[in-house]
Amino acid sequence: MGEEPAGLELLLGFLLVGAVPTVVGGAVILSLVGLTMWVTAPLRRRRRAKAEDGRTPSGGSCDPWARRRNP
Repeated sequence: MGEEPAGLELLLGFLLVGAVPTVVGGAVILSLVGLTMWVTAPLRRRRRAKAEDGRTPSGGSCDPWARRRNP
């Protein structure tokens, strides 16, 4: 049979085993976030255009502090 790995080899093995899922998972998460931003960009553009016209999609005021200033 083979000999047992030394402490440094064992540590490097654990780091490699931990790094691969972290890198792959991070890439998947960043891809999903990027795709979500790309897909929702037209919707955000429409909302921004309506807000610049003086209306918001909900029909309320564009100024979120308007109620607090004018009780």
